[in-house]
Parts: sequence; C-alpha cells; structure tokens
Amino acid sequence: MADEIQVTAEGYQRLEENLAKERERLEDARRSLAASLDDATDLEDRSLEAAQFDLPSMEARILELEDVLARAVIVEAAPDGRGGVTLGTVVVLEEAGQGREMRVQLVSAVEVDALAQGVTQVSDDSPVGQALLGRRVGESFEVEQAERRLRYTVKSLG
Repeated sequence: MADEIQVTAEGYQRLEENLAKERERLEDARRSLAASLDDATDLEDRSLEAAQFDLPSMEARILELEDVLARAVIVEAAPDGRGGVTLGTVVVLEEAGQGREMRVQLVSAVEVDALAQGVTQVSDDSPVGQALLGRRVGESFEVEQAERRLRYTVKSLG
C-alpha cells in the first residue's frame, strides 16, 4: 500500500467536502456539455471547447482527493500539549524583536487551506512546521525565510 498521510479530523472532513464539491462540478459540467452539444452556435462552440478542456483537470483533482482520503490516517493532537507540538496542535508563537503573537495550527501539506478562517495553518513540511514539531512552551527556534532569519518562541499550546 502507498504511504499513509497523516491528517487532522477537521482536515479529513474538509477533504471529503472538497471531493463532494468536485464530483458535483464534474457532473454539472458533463450535463452542460451534453446539452450544449445538441444545439451549439459559434459563440457556444468556444464555451464547449473550454468545458471539454476543464473536464480532465476536474477528473484528475477527483482522483487526487480520492487517493489522499484512501491513504489518510486521522491523528489527534494531545489536548494538553504533552509531548510538545504534533500534527493538529494549535500554537501561539511570538516573533522575537517584533513582539507580535500569531496563532497557528500545524497540519499536513494536503490539508492546508489558504481560505481557512480562524487560525493560520502551517504545513508540517514547511520550514516553520518542521521547526515546530516537538517544541514545548517556552522553547525558541529560528527559521530562514526569504533571506531573513526569524526567531519564534512558543508561548502556548492548545
């Protein structure tokens, strides 16, 4: 079997919702395409070509989501932060020298959602995500980002 992919319960649910939406989009596109084939005009021909071009990318996205969900293993973060930061842990970080705090959640790369509301998601394969794994409250770490070294301190977990 292919490698397992660790995801949070919330991430798994979002992936399932995305799969359902993609399947619905594909069916809508196929219905629209079939209806348009019957009575296409010149203007509609260009729309038909665009729809036919989009179908393979929709199908590929569905296959990708199905594969991720088939290999997904749901992990739960320790509610009290025992053992330090793990996948799913929500962390408050303070950026040294700036005095600003940010609330982030460590998640797997497949579940990062740029449009997620609330907490900022950090991928476990990003420099910050890799440096966060296993950290405990009070620990500091440095990461290089865009030719700068940034220093963060873990203020709280959970």
